[in-house]
Amino acid sequence: MVTLLDAAAHLFLGSVCPGCRLPAWSLCASCSRLLVTAVPRRVRRPTLDGVPVVCANDYRPLVEHLVPAFKDDGALHLGRVLAARLAVAVAALQPGPETVLVPVPSLAAKVRARGHDHGRRLAAGASRRTGLRWAPLLARSGSGLDQRELGRTGRSRNVVGTMRARPCGAPVVLCDDVVTTGASLAEAVRAVTCAGDQVVGIAVIGDADRTTPAKSRISHTSFG
Repeated sequence: MVTLLDAAAHLFLGSVCPGCRLPAWSLCASCSRLLVTAVPRRVRRPTLDGVPVVCANDYRPLVEHLVPAFKDDGALHLGRVLAARLAVAVAALQPGPETVLVPVPSLAAKVRARGHDHGRRLAAGASRRTGLRWAPLLARSGSGLDQRELGRTGRSRNVVGTMRARPCGAPVVLCDDVVTTGASLAEAVRAVTCAGDQVVGIAVIGDADRTTPAKSRISHTSFG
């Protein structure tokens, strides 16, 4: 339902809900409810065998709009609700209190173009909600193309050897906004492992690959 405030925001500012595009001051109540009531699910990728991966939401119909709006279009106010969803995925992994949340880094050129590091923002927000420490232990080289321009095979080849990690001496949960083929996450796992630490899980907000087998529902979570 469009409230008076939503209608006024749309009339005078052209403001719409980033999820459904209806008139709204920000994320509308219906989209917010749909987002936060989703149950986290286990995701499977051949490239990530042996590492549990949990997503908080399916990519569609909301995450496909909210994540790009947050990281590319300056809608930084969405960081709060997206970090909360990332925290839900982290909690579903049931990590120990010593676990460190590590964001998967973007290309430096993309961070400069955006004017902020969305991965670090999300990891920091999830850290506040879960009480777990976070650290930007991963870095990317300048090589590699934007993954969105590539297919499944191209994505895997594009990221091999492009990340390095600093050791932290603690279990690691990798954090990212969206998992597609899992190529970037597999490279992050390789880098962390080579640094001497163990990746005990991967938490993402959305699952964007609809070609993989059905995901199993996870019922236990403590953060919303």
